[in-house]
Amino acid sequence: MAAINVQGWALPGVAEATKEVPFVNSLGMEFVPVPGTKVLFCRWETRVKDFRAFLTAREKEIKQPDFPQMDTHPVVNVTWEEANAFCAWLSKEEGREYRLPTDAEWSVAVGLPGEKGATPEEKHLKILNAYPWGAQWPPPKGAGNYRPDLKTDDFKFTSPAGSFSANKFGIFDLGGNVWEWCQDEYRPGNGPRVLRGGSWADYERERMLTSRRRDVLPGYRHDRDGFRCVLSSSSH
Repeated sequence: MAAINVQGWALPGVAEATKEVPFVNSLGMEFVPVPGTKVLFCRWETRVKDFRAFLTAREKEIKQPDFPQMDTHPVVNVTWEEANAFCAWLSKEEGREYRLPTDAEWSVAVGLPGEKGATPEEKHLKILNAYPWGAQWPPPKGAGNYRPDLKTDDFKFTSPAGSFSANKFGIFDLGGNVWEWCQDEYRPGNGPRVLRGGSWADYERERMLTSRRRDVLPGYRHDRDGFRCVLSSSSH
């Protein structure tokens, strides 16, 4: 079923969404299908204004980092637990299934299929010379928002969503800007969760590989960490 936006134009429903015409939800978040998965990925990391809507509903305030952010920047200082709470709140509000991506889904979205291993720990750093922008090192200008040492961009801290080129699926910032929480435990039964993608603070070659995982406890928060939502393709 198509949704109707405030201007009266028909927008595609979840099932009709494409890279060129994404599904747009009640917060203005855009979702595109990723072949090889059963979900639609938000085109950008969850923004300050998206997360603020959730906190306002709960009568809470954003935990501001020590640098300025605009509404369209990715929200930071969010724990895995808070990211999941946002997805649960949005699911209830809209009657759709939002959640964090699995580690395997994230790999497909970034263009890293066929990893060997049953767990994120087993897949960690097993594929070398593969970055979100390709195989070259150092990254080219415009590759993403990383530490100024690399001279890829003009942002000292986070950058607005969509500041760089999207990948082949129409998704932005799968490399750089903020690390993104995934659903999975790094090592099943051990507690720490997975973060993927690198951030505005990274410049080391190994940390920017697409096969790199960080294993972090779900209650941890940092100004380089955020998250991205996915939407079940079976949602209406």
